[in-house]
Amino acid sequence: MIKNQKGLSAVAIAGLSLIGLFAIFFVLANRQSPENSNDQPKFHSAHPNDKEFFETAYRFADKEVDLSDQHIVAGVIPHHLLAADLIADFFQNLEGADYQAVILIGPNHFLLGQSDIITSVYDWHTPYGILEHDSGVLQDLLEIPGLGINTEEDVIQGEHSINSEVSFIKKTFPQARFMPIILKPGVNQETATKLAEALFGISQNRKILVLASVDFSHYKNSRQAQQDDKVSIAAISDFNFSNVYNIEVDSSPSIYALLKFSELNRASFNMLDNSNSAILAGKPDLASTTSYVTGYFTQQKISALFVGDIMLDRGVKTLIDQKGLNYIFDDLAGDGFFSGYDLIGANLEGVVTNNGQYYQPVKEFDFVFHPETVSRLADYGFNFFNLANNHFDDQGERGIAETRKNLSNLGFYFSGCQDGLIAECSSTIISIKDEKLGMVGLSTVGTKFDLEKAGEAINLLKGKTDWIIVNIHWGEEYDTHFDKIQQEIAHKLIDYGADAVIGHHPHVVQEVEVYNSRPIFYSLGNFIFDQYFLNEAQEGLAVSLNFLGDIIDYSLHPLGSSAGKLF
Repeated sequence: MIKNQKGLSAVAIAGLSLIGLFAIFFVLANRQSPENSNDQPKFHSAHPNDKEFFETAYRFADKEVDLSDQHIVAGVIPHHLLAADLIADFFQNLEGADYQAVILIGPNHFLLGQSDIITSVYDWHTPYGILEHDSGVLQDLLEIPGLGINTEEDVIQGEHSINSEVSFIKKTFPQARFMPIILKPGVNQETATKLAEALFGISQNRKILVLASVDFSHYKNSRQAQQDDKVSIAAISDFNFSNVYNIEVDSSPSIYALLKFSELNRASFNMLDNSNSAILAGKPDLASTTSYVTGYFTQQKISALFVGDIMLDRGVKTLIDQKGLNYIFDDLAGDGFFSGYDLIGANLEGVVTNNGQYYQPVKEFDFVFHPETVSRLADYGFNFFNLANNHFDDQGERGIAETRKNLSNLGFYFSGCQDGLIAECSSTIISIKDEKLGMVGLSTVGTKFDLEKAGEAINLLKGKTDWIIVNIHWGEEYDTHFDKIQQEIAHKLIDYGADAVIGHHPHVVQEVEVYNSRPIFYSLGNFIFDQYFLNEAQEGLAVSLNFLGDIIDYSLHPLGSSAGKLF
């Protein structure tokens, strides 16, 4: 979207000029003097160091976007303060984020200093307080062999790609530390990549935001600038690295490093705004403009909820017939338990046959569910079922086939073959928010488990998915502790590439373990079952998983039921 009527109007710009706007931008060679009189000042200063200037910019900022389900790892902002309201828009949407450090990369406009990559060890005076430098990030970068980054304070102090941004950063992230990096045009793709990889490594242990402070097309009329920006924005959105050094921008190395960092984080670009100085000044006929792009590199957060065994036959069916499914669910649902998830899954302990029919063979315990009853689980957000368990073959091959067909017709995802079998039916891929989850269903109950085949099933998903979740039926019924065999299998599944292992079958809750930074939930116990004879069988566990970038975190939610009613 191009700002037109909104922007800083000509009248507003005139007002801002009274507090130094045009002096800030057009006196490019202005290199401020240190605030300390000695030869080694402790501080650099924001430019302008005028709170009213920034407060005015924020009064014009009104472009709100919902970033609640996304994590911002990087961004593009201008440094020409004629676009101060665009910059304020960018930062205002990030208020409340808890970054530990902000890394700001920009051009070395005046080609000063001895090094191609220059940084600073000084803090910054801003109208919103002192923005402290991050010595830890600096030390990590200085230790990268061949990167060639050095501190040159006399160069940093006059660089407006840095000093124009620090007030916005301090206002938005008052607790964050800061590190500026300026790049000469001669920084090549190899060096920019090395910088990006170094920042990515640092980001694995710290919450950092990387920003490129760059302006785009220069010295063109408004129409030409907009055409240039289309090419530049396309290169950024498509991660077209071969074209980055050809786009109209004042620091191609800064954009290249930012893109590489974002690619490593599996982030995508979402543009916030695109404008130029002619549009913002309300003077469309200006012959020479500067253009601006703001946008975020975002990781989509995927949230999933998993519960244990669902059995809708026998005593549960009688309860549903008498009081309805809502009797079981509504207290839990009323508390928002099922809200906000992209995927909700369970182990479906039985088959879904046409009209809920029973077929041969006859078993002592065989569970059958009517498609209409199962369909109502979708009202509570359920969209995935594990089928690999010792009850999937309760109605023979006919029951298996009808279950798959009925679940597909009802719009549910599912994975898993009949007990012990590992084949194509063991896995499925679910697309959520441009990410792909590989769901693997396995069972060790009743037959010998082929661990190598399980590894092959996981391996087949590696190049096709972003995350792999294994649901596995295993262990001893009513045993509240996992055994050595379960643990050996779980560790091996993660070694093969599983990102989470979710267990069921014991009907009671078992322990949680983290192995190689990946969670194992040995048994979630029952979710809906009529095993009223055992208190532990009426206690379950739900687990919520959040997938973001390369990180997976989890929360545990203890559950209970009384007379079949969940709470």
